[in-house]
Amino acid sequence: MAVWTGMKLKKLMALATLSLVIGAYMAMTPLPVTARSKLIGDMVTVPANDALTAFNNEARAIYAKAREHYAQTTLPLIICYSDHMVLIDSDVREEINYISHKYTDLKVVDHVALALFSLLGWQCDKALDESTLQELAKLKGLARDMEKSLDKLDWDKDTMDRQHIIIDHCVGLMELTIRRKEISKDKLDSVCQEIEPLIMQNVDQAVASQLEIMDKAVTAWKAKLGDDRFKNLTVIIVSGHMPRDRHSCFQYFSKALKVKEEGLKIIYSEGEAEEKAALEMVGTHVLDASIGQAFFKDPMRMHRDLLSDGAAKYLKAHPPLQRFSKETSK
Repeated sequence: MAVWTGMKLKKLMALATLSLVIGAYMAMTPLPVTARSKLIGDMVTVPANDALTAFNNEARAIYAKAREHYAQTTLPLIICYSDHMVLIDSDVREEINYISHKYTDLKVVDHVALALFSLLGWQCDKALDESTLQELAKLKGLARDMEKSLDKLDWDKDTMDRQHIIIDHCVGLMELTIRRKEISKDKLDSVCQEIEPLIMQNVDQAVASQLEIMDKAVTAWKAKLGDDRFKNLTVIIVSGHMPRDRHSCFQYFSKALKVKEEGLKIIYSEGEAEEKAALEMVGTHVLDASIGQAFFKDPMRMHRDLLSDGAAKYLKAHPPLQRFSKETSK
């Protein structure tokens, strides 16, 4: 039996990790099928190198297997969607909806203003066509019907009065626009800015309701997991592109887990994602953190483009739109 020295072991570990880095890098690019000889000019098709392709396939498969391992072993895990959270821990799977009826109702009232602006914002300072005026009339009727239904809710007087003021301002602008068959941008902006504080009070109340429910659930989960297991918790937030900055769920878990930035304990996944895709995302983050630590002594290095440093060097030496400008002007 061969005796492995410390140096040989280090080399073996380096080769194994290198294959994972190659897999991570190649996972970002399609398999090479053809190559082009020039960016501008004649295109020449070159057959792919079978040996390179074979190794690349193997490296990608190794990376995928490692990612699956990390996805299955990174527990406990909370996946936080737009309206519910799921706790996953070995054979435990618990789900809680954190959006209350009050949250939804307050949001719908705010949507009266949003719908009005979306309909008119790009049609200001010009005569409105008949279909737009009909849509306004329909919107007005729906808003008034909704306003009547609000009286059935058990809300405090200040909250209820605020909803009526928002709807009255919006309906008033609808009626003015229908009469004049046009609306100025200044008038539309003026109404939006007038009701903005009221809209944001609704937003504040809605998110307070959301976070209260989340905190109650996470507190119970922490008690069930215990302090030591809770310290190992990873959270993945699945949401859209626009609310990414200072996302309410990220803010909550940032304080709960005492983490300031995304990447290790808290992961943000843009767009819709099934649970399987969310788990793969976790596996990718954890695996890439280990690769970053092994090669760069920085667990966050693979959380930015591996090509970024090389791109910066190239663009410094070759500013865009200069190198080929003389050739294309001929």
